[in-house]
Amino acid sequence: MTETHWVRYRPDIDGLRAISILAVVIYHAFPTLLPGGFVGVDIFFVISGYLITSIILRSSEEGRFSLANFYRRRVQRIFPALALILAFCLATGWFVLLPGEYAALGKHTAAGALFTPNIVFWTEAGYFDVDSKLKPLLHLWSLGVEEQFYLVWPLLLGLALSRKIQPLWLIGTVLLASFAASIAWLSEPASAFFLPQFRVWELLLGALLAALVLRRDGILLTTPWSNALVALIGIALLATALTTIDRYSAFPGWWALLPTVGAGLLISAHPRTWLNRVVLGSTPMVLLGKISFPLYLWHWPLLSLLRIMEGEAPDYRLLLAAVALSVLLAWASYVLVEKRLRYHSSPATPMLLVTTMLVLAATGSAIYLTKGLPSRMPELASAATQFNRPDTDFNRQFECQRAYPEEVACRSSGINETVAIIGDSHAGNAFFALKEHYDKKQLAVVGLERPSCPPLLNVSNRVNHAADKCVAANRAAIEWLANQPDIHTVYLSSMGTHYLRAPRYEMRYTQLPDLQDHRDIFRRGLSDTVQTLHKAGKRVVLIIDWPTAPAAPQSCLNLRPVRLSPFAIANCEQQRTDYERRNRNYLDLVRDTANRFPELLIWDTPSALCKADICPTLHGQRSLYRDPGHLSLYGAQYLGQRHKLSTTSEFQAGSTR
Repeated sequence: MTETHWVRYRPDIDGLRAISILAVVIYHAFPTLLPGGFVGVDIFFVISGYLITSIILRSSEEGRFSLANFYRRRVQRIFPALALILAFCLATGWFVLLPGEYAALGKHTAAGALFTPNIVFWTEAGYFDVDSKLKPLLHLWSLGVEEQFYLVWPLLLGLALSRKIQPLWLIGTVLLASFAASIAWLSEPASAFFLPQFRVWELLLGALLAALVLRRDGILLTTPWSNALVALIGIALLATALTTIDRYSAFPGWWALLPTVGAGLLISAHPRTWLNRVVLGSTPMVLLGKISFPLYLWHWPLLSLLRIMEGEAPDYRLLLAAVALSVLLAWASYVLVEKRLRYHSSPATPMLLVTTMLVLAATGSAIYLTKGLPSRMPELASAATQFNRPDTDFNRQFECQRAYPEEVACRSSGINETVAIIGDSHAGNAFFALKEHYDKKQLAVVGLERPSCPPLLNVSNRVNHAADKCVAANRAAIEWLANQPDIHTVYLSSMGTHYLRAPRYEMRYTQLPDLQDHRDIFRRGLSDTVQTLHKAGKRVVLIIDWPTAPAAPQSCLNLRPVRLSPFAIANCEQQRTDYERRNRNYLDLVRDTANRFPELLIWDTPSALCKADICPTLHGQRSLYRDPGHLSLYGAQYLGQRHKLSTTSEFQAGSTR
């Protein structure tokens, strides 16, 4: 074998694939074991960029590159296993998913078949998005990024070669531009994560290696010690990435350099280097690398469907069984489907595969448009609606009767608007409680809600490193309320204690930027809000946040059409004393604010929802919650029927309990 032949097949690259898929599968099954396991996808990106660009450059150099042949090979490489997974998910979902879940699966199937899942998941990302663990096709986002790259890159690279532009210049320029953009967009985490323009630099890092390898006739490093050192540094960077990066890291951004540069260094090392040859090139690693693509496709739907059927935390034995089954199905898919169709020479093969994908896309779209075919399970479908968001398409349900500031969500029932509520997503919940109460008085409520923005004047809140949107939104809302003479009562609502302890929130008080204590920041911002509204002549009501449910409310009712283990009712009640203990800092903060503003009114929602010393999740067979933190529509209406305000002195004396 000549020195230039090793770029065509390198066992150690299959071994690197094995590291990638092991990391991803371990993270998805047991995330605490390998907190940075999700960076395995970034390793895949580098490998993919390297191999695809190697194919394009080498075949172009030899004068045999064909776009038609390139795309045919991509179709026959990717479509067989992907079509199998999509069909499996649709068939399984028919039996195990509720209508809303099945409709979402249909939508994601169509996106996966058309290679736009990353775009769809980007549009869905947000505060109220479904837990990622409960989206069986979420993992296809990375395939969307790769395929979008494959559509554009051969054309762009071919154009550069035809114009005698050095590939290194093109690759370097686009790589740096994409990386710079990904850093600049870190304040928009969903965009930086899902959109191809912010991830393409990772594939281009592999492309850069491919161009350098071809330019150096297959050898980047000429001495054994330099190859060994580069390989050692590469594996050390991968190990660091897998163990130090976690879900709270500002990823991708600068952190993404650890896995991508590490993978690049391992690829740049000679395949006969000890680490590449003995470890990465070992038979078990190579075999695992060869099934890495179907294993990636199989493992996540199995784990996700398992969590949907069993609840968010299935028994570890079921998780291990799902991983083992995914390995078995990956091997079967590789041997029986992928290998048979990947190199099939018939011109009808790619056409058949494309047609299959279009049929799957049409089927998924039909399921989505029919709202998940609720006729499959009418009783369960009806019971499950209580967990839907009550404020979906809210503006279409209630026509706004006046102009509102651009930064504020307009929500009103339209008559005698004298009451308003401002706050985060819990204000959206409390809106329906207030509507239930004030409708009887023929008074309307205006809801000014922005998720993750508590009603704290002069307080910024960055969520998972995203840019702050709260300072401007709260200032606009409060200024607007202060200038509305018809609105005489303003309620303030927030998730309360979550802002004091959750690591995902990064709060700052703009008047004292160096202040770090979230309790002090919350207290100062709340005081500024109350003081400003009081000066405007408003009656201000502070809503004490309701208890968080001790478990997902769905686990309190047997609503799953299929389970693998017997239904066990979760702990759906909590002691009032447990709530007070967990929320002590928040309740102390409320008492301090009440002492400072004697004219402040209090709505003690825990006293309304809790019976004696028990705070339930259910009222009869109806759930008061749609998720552990947010009330269902029924729960909000139930709360509104128990609307009772207290003066600060009454609250301090505990008379409302």
